[in-house]
Amino acid sequence: MLSAKITKNKTRYHASIINRLSLLMFFLGAIALVALSLSIQEANDTKGSAYMINQLGLIRMKSYQLLSKVPLNKQDDYQLNIFNDITSSKQHLALFKRYNLIDEFNQLKDEWETHTTVKIQQAKKIDEIKTDIEQFVFRANYLVHKIDQKTESQIHYISLLQQLFIIIIVIFLLAQLYYLRRYLLVPWRKLINMAEAISKHNFSERFTVRSIKNEFDLLGLALNNMSDQIESQYLLLEERVTEKTAKLQQTNKIISFQYQATKQLHTSEPLCERFLIVLRQLEELVPLTQFQIRFYESDYPDYYQQISYGNEHKLPYCQNPNCCACLIGSKSYQQNGFQRYWYLQDNGEKYGILFAIQPTDITLSDEQENLVTGLIEQMTTAIMLDKQIEQQKQYLLMKERSAMARELHDSIAQSLSCLKIHLSCLQMQSDLTSQSSIDLLATMRKEVNITYSQLRELITSFRLRLNQTGFYASLMELIEEFNQKLKFNIQLEYQLPLNIIKSKHAFHLLQFIREALNNVYKHAKASQVIISLTIDDNQLITISISDNGIGFQPNIKQDNHYGIVIMRDRAEILNGNLTINTEPQKGTQVMVVFKANKTIPVKTIEE
Repeated sequence: MLSAKITKNKTRYHASIINRLSLLMFFLGAIALVALSLSIQEANDTKGSAYMINQLGLIRMKSYQLLSKVPLNKQDDYQLNIFNDITSSKQHLALFKRYNLIDEFNQLKDEWETHTTVKIQQAKKIDEIKTDIEQFVFRANYLVHKIDQKTESQIHYISLLQQLFIIIIVIFLLAQLYYLRRYLLVPWRKLINMAEAISKHNFSERFTVRSIKNEFDLLGLALNNMSDQIESQYLLLEERVTEKTAKLQQTNKIISFQYQATKQLHTSEPLCERFLIVLRQLEELVPLTQFQIRFYESDYPDYYQQISYGNEHKLPYCQNPNCCACLIGSKSYQQNGFQRYWYLQDNGEKYGILFAIQPTDITLSDEQENLVTGLIEQMTTAIMLDKQIEQQKQYLLMKERSAMARELHDSIAQSLSCLKIHLSCLQMQSDLTSQSSIDLLATMRKEVNITYSQLRELITSFRLRLNQTGFYASLMELIEEFNQKLKFNIQLEYQLPLNIIKSKHAFHLLQFIREALNNVYKHAKASQVIISLTIDDNQLITISISDNGIGFQPNIKQDNHYGIVIMRDRAEILNGNLTINTEPQKGTQVMVVFKANKTIPVKTIEE
């Protein structure tokens, strides 16, 4: 297409600079030839003028010679034909014709032949013919003068003609220089500048193509097309290099992010701090915003803890006072986005859900999808590792407690059983007559029974096992157990954050709640039980078990009621405060307050 277009333009507009230069040289040569021809012609016109002047001078000299010979002899008559040499030359006569002096010459000749010759032949003395000779010489001198004037006029004409043609040639040369500068030098320099610019990878230079094109215009047009193509290719390569560089930088950022995320996710900081920092960094790499995580503590999806960043205040249950992950600002986002979610799960066990907002007009690339998927797998692994660590702690604690329960059962429990048997045998002795001895034995047996019962309760609590999914699941199993016993459903108000109850506290809390529910089952005759677990801004955890049963007199000591004693022991182990609020026929509230990570001041327990 390009060659066809150039050919078409060449046929229509082509004006060859070579042809123009040849034409200019031809014109210059033609002018020089014309000037030379005219000069030669004028010079030829003056040819013979000097000879004629010499001949006329010879005629004058001959006339004076004849004057000196007066009177003439017969043998001197031939000397009177002084015009023979001139009249015999047609070339010389043509000179008089060109100078328009042929009439003067003929008159001079006729006067000599008809008048002066006769007088010379008749004259006897010089004085008789001297005046005529002088007049003849004067006319001859006049004719010479006319020839000189004509010759000088032609010479002057030739000079003017040469000056004129010199001026014309100079003007033509100036015009030619202007033409060469405009149509040869300027385009040539422009082409050189374009070539130098192209060699320096500058493709912005363009050659101005005229409407009537010559070789330079065609060459400039070719260079323009080449520059356009090279520039487009160069820009395309620059774009590809920029894209590749941006892609490599993005890949480098992703690799760096994955490395930092792996380090961050496997630190000892709380999950919320670890995850929120990583997710906020993820916002800078993918077009997703407003990340939120919903954690499941157990197999009950209705109970979850949802965390996010961009909050105005810290979460009240935050366990790290130096953490500000939940206060990190979110990236600006479009209002017309839609929500996406990914499950944090492994082998069918769901640990939580990750939510995010994606703009409707943006689609994630495969690399970005893989990045999010890989991060979710790392987050799932981090949760699994935390759970495995917690389960390992539970296993070690249960193993230790099982060993203690076994030792107690095999040693102290057996001894107390033997002691109970011996006391029973003593009470059955018939020779025991002293009333004080009988009362003492009864008191001893009662204390042994109390001690044995407490020991059995202690062994039972040592053998208590937690659900592998956490405290909440174990609590739900406990509530379900007493729902069956009480024949109604226990109300649960669980407002604790995820994993706030550690393994070292979970056993004691479950045993505390079990004892409270066991007391309701055995003694309260209640139709409603409410279990509440809350936490305040000071990280104080409050566990309350309330019922609408018959209550009791807190100041009256009741036999065989060991639950309060067990609950008091659990509260002391938790470094917490136990409070029991009860009145007859107004129900009972058992409440323990403790701090998960630190001890709290011991307060007076109201009973």
